Amino acid sequence: MLCWSLWHRRNKWVWNHANGSIFGVWNTAKGLIREWTEVQAREGSMSVTGVNGDRVWSKPSMGWFKVNVDAAVFMLGGIGVAAVVRDDQGGFVAAHVLKLPGKWNPREAEALALKEALAWVIKKGYQKCEFETDCYALAATCNGSPGNSLFDTIVTDCIGLSKHINQVLFRFAFRSANNVAHVLAQAAYSMTDVGRRRRVGCHSS
Repeated sequence: MLCWSLWHRRNKWVWNHANGSIFGVWNTAKGLIREWTEVQAREGSMSVTGVNGDRVWSKPSMGWFKVNVDAAVFMLGGIGVAAVVRDDQGGFVAAHVLKLPGKWNPREAEALALKEALAWVIKKGYQKCEFETDCYALAATCNGSPGNSLFDTIVTDCIGLSKHINQVLFRFAFRSANNVAHVLAQAAYSMTDVGRRRRVGCHSS
């Protein structure tokens, strides 16, 4: 992880002439190790926090919408966030893609993706929504008690937004069950205007 962080710092200098500090390299490496540890926890002890994970996408309960969310962190700066809404028949309803500026670690990016998805869903007026993320820490924290880190602060905002929706569930799903949102988040890299929102498409359910 440390070698990757050093390589990432070198690329930032080559492409952006941004010379990150050694402290930043060390923090990035620690963050990656933490993310790796969380992935191992997903595989080995899914029942520890009571957050179960699907490996294949499944339809939500009758009368509910499932909102799959994901984020992508871009090497040259910025993140892509995406949300995909499907109905209780598995039919596509709408999708939302956005490119945001700033430097965020993967957990913070995932939390921001959920926050954007919640705000968008509230604006669209959807009720009874099941939000699904492939970030185990995000799902667990939404269903637990946030702490005091920046990640936890964003999650607290998400929980506050969720109170504007009639019924809400937060669930973890493996990447294989969240692939559509994952691909859309990565596609946000090609968007030229940072902060621009794009409606991929929708139909009446």
